[in-house]
Amino acid sequence: MIVYMVSITASIWNINKKIDYIVSHPYRVVSEISKVQTAVAHNNRYLPILLADNENNIDEIRDILRASREKNQKSLEVMKTQYLGDPKDIIILEAALNDLDMAMLKSADVFEGQKRDSQEVTQYFEHEIEALRLHVEDDLKTIKDFSSNKVLELRDRADESSQRAIVYAVALGILLLVFTFYLLRNENSRNEELNRRQEVLQDALNSAKKANDAKRAFLSRMSHEIRTPMNAIIGMTTIAFNYLDDQKRLTDCLSKITFSSKHLLMLINDVLDMSKIEDGKLNVNNETFDLKKLVGALVDIHYPQAIAKDQSFEVVISGFEEEKLIGDPLRVNQILINLLSNAIKFTPKGGKIKLDIKKLRCRRDKIWLRFVVQDNGIGMKQEFLEHLYEPFEQADNGVAKKYGGTGLGMAITKNLVSLMDGAINVKSEENVGTSFSVDLPFGLPKTEVTANPTLDELKVLVVDDDRDCCEHTSILLEKMGVYVDWVLNGYEAVGKVRTSLESGQGCYDVCFIDWCMPDLNGVETAKRIREYVGPDTLIIIISAYDWSAIEQQARAAGVDAFIPKPFFASTLYNTLLTVSQKGELNIEAIESAKANYEFHGQKILLAEDNDLNAEIAVELLHLVGLEVDCAENGQEALDMFLQSAPDEYALVLMDIQMPVMNGYDAAKAMRNSPHAAASDIPIIAMTANAFRDDVQAALDAGMNGHLPKPIDVDVLYQTIAGYVK
Repeated sequence: MIVYMVSITASIWNINKKIDYIVSHPYRVVSEISKVQTAVAHNNRYLPILLADNENNIDEIRDILRASREKNQKSLEVMKTQYLGDPKDIIILEAALNDLDMAMLKSADVFEGQKRDSQEVTQYFEHEIEALRLHVEDDLKTIKDFSSNKVLELRDRADESSQRAIVYAVALGILLLVFTFYLLRNENSRNEELNRRQEVLQDALNSAKKANDAKRAFLSRMSHEIRTPMNAIIGMTTIAFNYLDDQKRLTDCLSKITFSSKHLLMLINDVLDMSKIEDGKLNVNNETFDLKKLVGALVDIHYPQAIAKDQSFEVVISGFEEEKLIGDPLRVNQILINLLSNAIKFTPKGGKIKLDIKKLRCRRDKIWLRFVVQDNGIGMKQEFLEHLYEPFEQADNGVAKKYGGTGLGMAITKNLVSLMDGAINVKSEENVGTSFSVDLPFGLPKTEVTANPTLDELKVLVVDDDRDCCEHTSILLEKMGVYVDWVLNGYEAVGKVRTSLESGQGCYDVCFIDWCMPDLNGVETAKRIREYVGPDTLIIIISAYDWSAIEQQARAAGVDAFIPKPFFASTLYNTLLTVSQKGELNIEAIESAKANYEFHGQKILLAEDNDLNAEIAVELLHLVGLEVDCAENGQEALDMFLQSAPDEYALVLMDIQMPVMNGYDAAKAMRNSPHAAASDIPIIAMTANAFRDDVQAALDAGMNGHLPKPIDVDVLYQTIAGYVK
């Protein structure tokens, strides 16, 4: 009995020891090798993209590489203690990794301070980095193969121990049948546990491989998406250089460059958003924004795309007059850009794209809006709709090759809608079209009651073949106290004007006429109305399209001005106010009125280590009359502040990532200094560190506010105006 118990106990202890040995040595080494392989692959694929983008800060790229290097060093330390093979293998791997890490860091030095071209970056990596990477991969494979074989060897030994224990049990079981059966049952349980743990380990390895494959595919597809706005930026820059004397064309180019830059920034944020979505850390903001500006930006970017494909593009707003909302404009913009871009992409030439925005309901300080994006494109099969919101899913390989895309757009869209407490639905039929419906809630800001100039009694005629547009415009105008008639075609409009004149009811003060109508278009309608009313009535063409192609013809027909759709209450009010006051109609003033900022006699201290960023900031500040003193790092900014008179600087704009002393430390030092203005001077962070944690870090350092880069000029001036009088 004693021999039996001792034998079985020794066998079980030996098996457990081997299991623990497998887990803590060869498998641990294999796990660390996978981490190193992932880091090497990630840097090799992603670093050229970061270096090729001139907007990326080289110091941040170095920080990323150093952090990766530190992780690799930790993995090497584990391998040194747990590797069962020749220690020289680890030494060779460590040397190869050091060479590769140094070459990666050197690449940042090579392209620092110069314009980086993606082809040059790629060539540099092929000649300087690739051989080192392959060397590292070979060394990793050597260690991994040995460790994997060791796992199999140790497992075989464990199996031999199990079999030996069974043989002993059978040999002694004749005398101790009852005890033998009991011990065999326990032994089998041990074996099952061993197999289960081995299956768990294998599943973990398979999951890690799938994750790496998914990330590689994601980076490849995202590279294509990033190049699209980059192409727009480069192309519009080239066009702008050829039209330096054409102010209108130059302004148009710069406007499109600005929007494409923001779109590129959005794509970069998508990369981060996917990571946050996977970790459950994606957040949305609540801030007051202008719906009119958001819709205008959407039209600016998608209308040219639709026209290039000979598609009609229309935005219709109905059922509400609120323009200021509380929500996350960036996330709303992401959702609608993705849906509209897909609609244009998957709709053939001559198709129709429509964005319909309407009110669902309104309660107290909250409003629910429905955004409907419709197209008559290629549509989707019903079986694919079940997988529409899964990451990397596309209808088939033919769609991916023909239309491109990462397959992430709808996954991100679905998560964004859910985070905003909204709902998204889709209806689609193959070769018929698709309709996405997004319902989102928004807050309504408290509005101050202001005394607006009163409108004279005006008589307005609205002509549009879209009934919803006519009804929406009529509701807005009637709330302003304006008398409104509306008709659905040009013939009715001419008849309405003639009847009004013949009956003695008087002429209409303003006629809003849609450009694109069936039977009788807007220009011809305006021409016939002008023959009856003479020069007194203001005739305005309304349309979702660029009217430059018919401007000359429209002017000749008696058209006074053009206003784009969709209509907002402020646009109509400003137009009618101009008419009632007999002023000259200024279309730019109708669309938006930008505040003028003047800060003459005030001086600002700017801390910025990047010469180009400093030059841009100084020029923007000079435009509003500000004097600027520049510091190249936090220490220099602190010294200049300490040497200044108590009221010399009205405000400090502080970059964060700077040499010698960073922005946080500089701000803390200013607040803790004996200077007379130490506690009062406004300090604003102006940095590319734009996450919530970065904003909080700036406030914790004693700063008053935070401006993210790239700088929004209007926000910059508004922020300064809040502190500088």
